[in-house]
Amino acid sequence: MRKLHTPGIYRALLLAGCATTFALAAAPAMAQDDEDETSTSSTKDTIVVTGSRIARPDYVSNSPTVSVDQEFLQQSSTAAVEQQLNKLPQFVISQSSTASNGESGLLPAGGDIQPNATNTPGAATVSLRGVGANRTLVLIDGRRGVPGNASGTVDVSTIPNSALQRVEVISGGASATYGADAVAGVTNFILKKDFQGIELDGQMGFDQRGHGFEYQVGGIIGTDLPDGRGNVSLAMSMNTRETMLYKDNPWYRDLWNNPNTTSGAFFFVPRPGISGLAFPANGTTPGTGCEVLPQGCVVTNMFPGANPPVRNNTGSVFVNEDGSLFIGNSSFAGSYADRGGGAFFKPWPTRDAETGAIWSTKANGRLYAYNALTPQTVPTTRYNFLARGNFEVNDWIGVFGQGMFSNSTTYTVQEAGGAQGGWDVNIPWGNGTYTGAVANPLAFLGRPAYQNPAVMSSVLADGVTTNPLFQAAYPFLNCVGYTTGTGGCTNTEAFQQVVPQQIQALLNQRTNPNAPFSLSGFFPNPRANYSEVTTYMLVAGLEGSVPGTDWTWEAFVNHGQSQTWSRQTGMYSMQRVRAVFTAPNFGQGFNHASNEYSGEFGAARATCTTGLNFFGGYQGISDDCREAIAADNVNRGTSRQTIVETNLQGGLFDLPAGQLRFAVGASYRESRYEFIPDTAASAGRNSLDSLIGIYPGTKMEMQGIDAKELYGELLIPVVRDLPFIQELNLEVGGRMSHYNTTGTSYTFKVLGDWQVTDWLRFRGGFNRAERMPNIAELLLTPQQSFGTEVIGDVCSTRHNNPLSANPNTNTTNALDVQAMCLALMQRDNGGVYVPITDENSYYYAPESTNRQPAGGGGFTFATAVGNQYYREHIDANYTPLKSEIADTWTAGAVIQSPMRNGPLSRLNLAIDYFNIKIKDPISRLGEGAQFLRCVSPDFNPAAAGVAAGATSADDLDSPEIRARALAALAAGGTCASVFRNPSTGQGFTGQVNSPKMIGSYGNDGEIRLSGIDANLSWSMDAGPGTVFANLNANYMIDFKVKAMEGQPFVDYVGTTGTTALGVNSGSSFEYRIFGTLGYNWGPANLSMQWQYIPKTEDGAEAMFLNGLAPAGTAATGLPAYSVFHLNGGYQVNETVRLRFGIDNVFNIKPPLTNMNADYDAALGQLPGGGYSLFHDVQGRRFSLGANVRF
Repeated sequence: MRKLHTPGIYRALLLAGCATTFALAAAPAMAQDDEDETSTSSTKDTIVVTGSRIARPDYVSNSPTVSVDQEFLQQSSTAAVEQQLNKLPQFVISQSSTASNGESGLLPAGGDIQPNATNTPGAATVSLRGVGANRTLVLIDGRRGVPGNASGTVDVSTIPNSALQRVEVISGGASATYGADAVAGVTNFILKKDFQGIELDGQMGFDQRGHGFEYQVGGIIGTDLPDGRGNVSLAMSMNTRETMLYKDNPWYRDLWNNPNTTSGAFFFVPRPGISGLAFPANGTTPGTGCEVLPQGCVVTNMFPGANPPVRNNTGSVFVNEDGSLFIGNSSFAGSYADRGGGAFFKPWPTRDAETGAIWSTKANGRLYAYNALTPQTVPTTRYNFLARGNFEVNDWIGVFGQGMFSNSTTYTVQEAGGAQGGWDVNIPWGNGTYTGAVANPLAFLGRPAYQNPAVMSSVLADGVTTNPLFQAAYPFLNCVGYTTGTGGCTNTEAFQQVVPQQIQALLNQRTNPNAPFSLSGFFPNPRANYSEVTTYMLVAGLEGSVPGTDWTWEAFVNHGQSQTWSRQTGMYSMQRVRAVFTAPNFGQGFNHASNEYSGEFGAARATCTTGLNFFGGYQGISDDCREAIAADNVNRGTSRQTIVETNLQGGLFDLPAGQLRFAVGASYRESRYEFIPDTAASAGRNSLDSLIGIYPGTKMEMQGIDAKELYGELLIPVVRDLPFIQELNLEVGGRMSHYNTTGTSYTFKVLGDWQVTDWLRFRGGFNRAERMPNIAELLLTPQQSFGTEVIGDVCSTRHNNPLSANPNTNTTNALDVQAMCLALMQRDNGGVYVPITDENSYYYAPESTNRQPAGGGGFTFATAVGNQYYREHIDANYTPLKSEIADTWTAGAVIQSPMRNGPLSRLNLAIDYFNIKIKDPISRLGEGAQFLRCVSPDFNPAAAGVAAGATSADDLDSPEIRARALAALAAGGTCASVFRNPSTGQGFTGQVNSPKMIGSYGNDGEIRLSGIDANLSWSMDAGPGTVFANLNANYMIDFKVKAMEGQPFVDYVGTTGTTALGVNSGSSFEYRIFGTLGYNWGPANLSMQWQYIPKTEDGAEAMFLNGLAPAGTAATGLPAYSVFHLNGGYQVNETVRLRFGIDNVFNIKPPLTNMNADYDAALGQLPGGGYSLFHDVQGRRFSLGANVRF
């Protein structure tokens, strides 16, 4: 890969020159001989790209454009239109049927189970240039689509495929023309208009193993009205995509069985077990460690013959079906040192089938399990309908209307929630008296009865006498107190029947055998989300012309709504889980009603006949036990949009070079959104409980944004019919947008085109866009979600950020940063200082250094809120949001072959340079950025010099430095809102997270990108038919991101990129190519598509490649990759056309990516690597289709 800090303009010019030479040398392109230089169609349709509101029959766009027709959209085994668009280099994966590309990077879409105000599982969105779906404006026939959620993105799967004529893509910015938020451009879905006849279409697709079956049927019927004064048409389509699991794909089974990688392993070990044993370590020298204790090395001895021996201070052990123990590993648990315990694993067919676990032992001896139940594509059933019509009342006025309806259901699933971390379950054990399980630890007005204990105590109030009611309720317990009448039951007696003997042996030999123990394992069922999205859009209006002129006008109302209903299963009430599990025998005989103190008035009762049988893998548990802890929840989100708009366009008067033409218009837009979470999942309503398996949100009332807009455009013919100037035109436009929330913004454009000769035209210009904050960015109520941190933990002494505590990257004030981090740990540890040299569980202990993160990517569970909400409820001094400003420059050339005959006569080439700068982009202030603003002197001036006098980290433990750092904490603007775990110090990355942190949206940083688009098409007669070809390529000169002010620009070109500032991962490949080569022969045609991405480094390498870090990572990134798709068709007669396709025709297996080239096998490290969703991970797939028209 090229060095990112080397100027790229020379390579850009070289590419442009080569592309021009390539065109003149007749390189392969596609069948096309009309004037549309950017269509990927293999037909001769004339396409008018409406990059302006001004209509003229000879219009050609002055911005970089791509247009694809229905035939291209059908050349796939899936009906997912976004999948086809993502083949084009101008698009980057956003949200599709296979992948979701957001703040957490590129993840399988089938595992997205968290619907909220900004995320709709199963939706399909598009992202131009990879700068984010909410910076791409989606239009339907030039009118705004209905947003699917509070982020303002449109679900393109709601558009009926059978009614689609083409998709036009304007990638040079279009805010002055279509709206202030068209930062990266516009994707305009053009529907069939004035359709006559009946057309039926059907297609099915499946992989070569017969999995992943998908079919689509649809049709359109239309007719002209009498005397040709109008037209009406109806269209419908139905699409069903069946479940295809990762386990059905042999490539993934090969990956899971690969001894050198753990990619795709469960987050937690999917077997029941216990954690937090806390036995003493083995001695490293004679006379130390567990060997000198009377009980010996309990855990080590539990695994006789293990090679190597299991450490005695191992924290977690897991259970086989027969009650024996083994040591397992997962993405978040396990140790190389304990690998010998994996040999004691035994299959458990029923439980492993329920969890979807497939087990594999790796080359380093560690045992992992993989989740086989996640869908590889999102199972979907979708119905789309469209009705449209127009009627000409007289020669000057007509009416038109359109109604579109879509209903889709999707299913996504993820591994079961785990009894881990914040969802832990602690079980009483030992000789202490069992005093019952408490359902609600809330005493009110001194009334202990309001605690409403879920299970009574085994002794009476005197603390001695056995409780006869308890004995009657739990007669199956073998308690000594049942026969003696005193003492009730011990904690051990309450659970010994359901805890395996080897677990009991471990518990009883702990340093404190009477301490509770923690369960470790999954809850009964996987977490699943069922979403139903219903969308409609209604358009009605008048249109006409002005007598005596060529002026045309329209006025219409556009109203739409998208409602998402989601039901989530496999979620559990944390309070009820703890109540039932801490009842005897994990809930056997549990019988509890709410409000018992008031005679169960209005109460609900739960029972559990069998108990939860945790260590038995939940086998044989009764349905009432499942119901006793279940917390399925239903959420509803509603987005509404109403637009009133009027447009007028035509010619004003003639100039010497031609007619001056104009377009003007005005619109009013009202956008509203509400999100109603289930009460059980509402942070504002369920503070005494929480859900296990999902994260809370807060009710978002119906609220939104109003916009009033005025725009105007002029097409000015400057000169014509001069030497080397056949035409020179100027296109100018401006738009004023006033928002009730953030005020007024102004966008404008100045574009031009210069027709040099019949075969050469230059185009280009400038576009200014201002994207105003959307509903979520302004008004989002508290919403916690799972994500990854972009900047990472700057307190790490290994971090590659130049403002972190790493003295190798921060040569000016790394010790100041570390002193501030230590002060945070002290503050959050009740004022007790955490010394650097303390035991190795502490963050800055020498033994912990290699566990500190080197960059971003750690998991985060923080809460996000809108800017306005933050200012109203949390910090009135927080800076209000303003619009982000995007400036786009383009310059290009369109070449049409000057030859009228010969093999080059149908050669077209378009080359466009683009340069986009997004200033003050709107994004959520992440946890890493909040920490940086607190601990770095570059953002918190009070932190400057707090470590004065220290020459190394060992000197930071001084009263003066500690006092200065604590004082700087009080002065730092964001320090009050950042938190660190006092023991590990890891406040938001790694295995520990602080959900106390709240982040809002702000204007910070900058995005700069530039590159070249090249589109080439060609065809010629060859033998009895025509050979055609097309090449669509994109070359990135730079893709620079400054994550926040004060940070350096990082050029990500040639890497997988970043997700900072709303950018999509994968937006910065050095180049991408999509090409087609085919042959038309009478009624038959055959073509081959080719997609290519070059070798690409991991995004974490960018800091090193920009010279901002002393060393890069050892990850190998993505190898170069090609994939091919074969398509063909045959026109049986005038009525029937058949087609077929083979995606990934050569069944090219995806390469392993992000492998560790410097792994150390002696430390248990593996080369690693996994499959990237930027590659085709499904394998060869077939499609068969038929079209009937009459």
